[in-house]
Amino acid sequence: MTVTSLFRYFVTAGLINAALFAFLLFTRKRNNATSILLICFMLLVSFQALLNAFDTREFFLTFPHLSRISWLQLSLFGPLIYLFTKKVTDGGQRLTWKDTLHILPFLFYLLILSPWLLQSAAAKRKLLMDFDGLSRLDFGWLNQLSLCMITGYLLLSLSLLRKFRKTVENALSDTSNYRLVWLRQFIYGLLGILIVSGLGFYGRKWQIPVITHFYHYNYCLVVGMVYWLAGKYLLQPEIFGTDKIAPATSKKYQKSGLQASAEKTIYEKLLDHMTSERPFLDPDLTIFTLAEQLKVSRHHLSQVINEQAGKSFHDFVNTYRVEAVKLRLEEPASADYSILGIAMDCGFNSKATFNTTFKKLTGTTPSAYQKASKKTFNPVGPVDTTLSPI
Repeated sequence: MTVTSLFRYFVTAGLINAALFAFLLFTRKRNNATSILLICFMLLVSFQALLNAFDTREFFLTFPHLSRISWLQLSLFGPLIYLFTKKVTDGGQRLTWKDTLHILPFLFYLLILSPWLLQSAAAKRKLLMDFDGLSRLDFGWLNQLSLCMITGYLLLSLSLLRKFRKTVENALSDTSNYRLVWLRQFIYGLLGILIVSGLGFYGRKWQIPVITHFYHYNYCLVVGMVYWLAGKYLLQPEIFGTDKIAPATSKKYQKSGLQASAEKTIYEKLLDHMTSERPFLDPDLTIFTLAEQLKVSRHHLSQVINEQAGKSFHDFVNTYRVEAVKLRLEEPASADYSILGIAMDCGFNSKATFNTTFKKLTGTTPSAYQKASKKTFNPVGPVDTTLSPI
């Protein structure tokens, strides 16, 4: 089997899996703007990769109406990336009429390409007989404009990322920090793919050895991005603004099937696990990891924390972290360490989140708490290292 055949199988599998993932998302009852944009982006880039993988005269003679569709689709990449970034940072709010203005590039491309798109299949097949000559138009001004436009939208997305980073400083939950880290990976990953695509585009246009092969196979990175997005959505839906915590009094869990006695048992098991194993010390702890440790479902664990503790997962975990920090600050040896260092040792991964959460739960700042604890410290008595119950 040739490399080209493997590439085509990989791209085709990517499109099929993207379509299945899109179907699963559509069947959910709690889809928001972020979910819809994610579905559109994944399907679009997967289909674009498919057209690129089968870029041969035989393929387009068989399906003439698919020729130059890839040109049209490029006009949607930048707007989708920007709008997706915007909705992730605002928690999945609805699309507004201003957001629809980003459809203008697509309408412009549709106008430019309409003379070709409106031709009959027979007329297109006749022109496609000179496939090599026609393929040289792939590197014309319109597709070069596409590269510039996608670059511009990525820069706008980076601007949103910078604004979001400032907002995260006031966040009360680690979710915003996870979202920030993920967005940075997403946008910079796309920038990397764009650089490889640009090299492949001009390498093919100017027939530069080695680099010319980037033109097709850079779509392996694109399909890889699709799989990564799907994995992130399934494992950490909260970073897409689609997993909002309902209050304990809501009817969210009425159909969960978890009995009150079982719920209490899980909660007692959770409290014991938190004090004995101290999983909160892991800054990357997620509800999936904790559920796996307890051998319960993620949904049931979320229900138990929401209803029994009256907290979101992140607030629940951060409460233990704050208690651990308080105990450390009360120790005489804490003077030899920075407060931030102690916070990081206790599971926090952000100075802003730590300071805000600590003040929210204690009513004072970490430094003020440390000073107060020194004044009341009894050098004769032992230090209690047991976490206070929640």
